[in-house]
Amino acid sequence: MQIEGAKKADLWQSGGMLTDERAGAELFTAAAMRAVDYLTANTPLADWSVSRVTDGEQIHLHVHHEALIDAGDRVEWTETFCSRMAVGAAHVVRDSLADPEYADLALAQRVGAYAGFPIIDDTGAMFGVLCGVNPAPLSASAMVDEPLVELISELLSSQLALARRVDRERRARVLAEAFAQTDSLTGLMNRRGWDLVVRDAQERIDAFGDAVAVAVFDLNKLKQANDRDGHVAGDDLLRRAGRALDAASAPGDRVARYGGDEFVVLANGVPAGALAAHFGAFETALAAVGVSASFGYAATIPAVTGIAEAFELADAAMYKHKHKRQRRAAASAD
Repeated sequence: MQIEGAKKADLWQSGGMLTDERAGAELFTAAAMRAVDYLTANTPLADWSVSRVTDGEQIHLHVHHEALIDAGDRVEWTETFCSRMAVGAAHVVRDSLADPEYADLALAQRVGAYAGFPIIDDTGAMFGVLCGVNPAPLSASAMVDEPLVELISELLSSQLALARRVDRERRARVLAEAFAQTDSLTGLMNRRGWDLVVRDAQERIDAFGDAVAVAVFDLNKLKQANDRDGHVAGDDLLRRAGRALDAASAPGDRVARYGGDEFVVLANGVPAGALAAHFGAFETALAAVGVSASFGYAATIPAVTGIAEAFELADAAMYKHKHKRQRRAAASAD
């Protein structure tokens, strides 16, 4: 259906793309949801999505779901309609199987019609896509207002650039406060500082689909050191561990002493395929200063696995690692 000019104005007058004093992440989420809800109500396509393209995948973040797409869905980028659109194929596809630019995609068996335009981030690179899909091809009378969809994608790009700028300014304040919350023994962030960092990261995951992962490190034999050599030796072990973890951290890492003999690391911007090597470097750094630790890690998945769930998965993996080491040590003793 063709969208009337008055209806076009409704989207902007309703506040979907306006700025206020909210956090940048919240601003972008509100704008994205206003856009997909509006397009679902005023086009013949059943589902609309604002997605993120990262690490070889398209991840659907903000979705009006009726039939095909839901928040948290992940598709290999090269297998998507959007990947074809991004390199010059048509922005609106009325009948997928009849369009030679899209008919060979496996998704064309389920997606009858499509529309999409890229969303550009504040660096000029493609952040993701504003796209709509329908299970069946469009009828002869059904119309998609292509210039309007393009306009909304451009406005979302502008909103994203503003949101990222606002978010960076807010994050600088959050990090300054978090880093001020220090553990007196190791000098790392304490539990309160960690909670501030986690809250900020979860907002970015929800709004922007940023890559965030967490790792849990549990020092081995701290109790034995305390019992054998006294708490001074135990404190020295904790300090060495803190210094090693801090030295091994990258600019996007946030390291904290979570409590007792447990340390945690939040990694920003590390692809899922690189996490084993990334967190393995922390274990290597600990070993280099004579500290043995068991660890586990897990990645977040937008709209599926938040930081709280990733922490539980990482903690479970850490205990699995610890038990494996204990079984290996017992076997060696035999």
